[in-house]
Amino acid sequence: MASWYGDQFAGKLTANGEIFDPEIVSAAHKTLPMPSVVRVTNLDNGRSLVVRINDRGPFVPGRIIDLSREAARLLGFKDAGIAKVRVKLLTEQSLRLEELAKRGSFPEVEGLPEEAKPAFNAVGSSDVTFSATSSDGKTYKAEDGQSALELLERSRVGEIITVPPVETSIWIQLGAFHSRENAATVLKRVNSIGAGSITQVEVKGQTLHRVRLGPLADVARADTLLNDVLGLGFKGARIIVD
Repeated sequence: MASWYGDQFAGKLTANGEIFDPEIVSAAHKTLPMPSVVRVTNLDNGRSLVVRINDRGPFVPGRIIDLSREAARLLGFKDAGIAKVRVKLLTEQSLRLEELAKRGSFPEVEGLPEEAKPAFNAVGSSDVTFSATSSDGKTYKAEDGQSALELLERSRVGEIITVPPVETSIWIQLGAFHSRENAATVLKRVNSIGAGSITQVEVKGQTLHRVRLGPLADVARADTLLNDVLGLGFKGARIIVD
């Protein structure tokens, strides 16, 4: 689930030291390294946008990304306030920006105004970092493909593409367990607050038993149920759109 933030943070510093402007496309994520570039797709309308992560958040249970107001407008959920989204990390673009960040400067961003230049001595940045080599074994360099200036400018303005909308359901996932007995114990604890099920799934060659409540009618119901589940002590519970 995605949310957005705007005027109340305008002019304040983001987690990586930039000045937040709600009219510029950007996003906050709790754990992705900075710099990171992601593609966010609104699953309800198919609108899809490339966004650069430059801040930390959201800090509301059940939300995975907080977008600027302009990003939310482009994705078509500014009025609704929240949306079911898919977030995909764009490894090559992220690695390209990271390579420049490791050098301590962005030599290709001289054309940007001072307040738009990214800072990478990030306050509160994640300990997670990218390898300069992607999973396919290819080493990406800063000069490959788009320049840093092009990446930054295009991510700030936002370029929408449209893909087919996806039929989805909303769930609360409490966890995935190797033992079906453990999964059944968890499900029994929450059956009084919502209908749930155990699904067997294969993850990286391992058989897991996934415990979920749902499907749920809407986000409001999911938020309420998630708070109930968290209150029972299941701190790893989260909203899943699947």
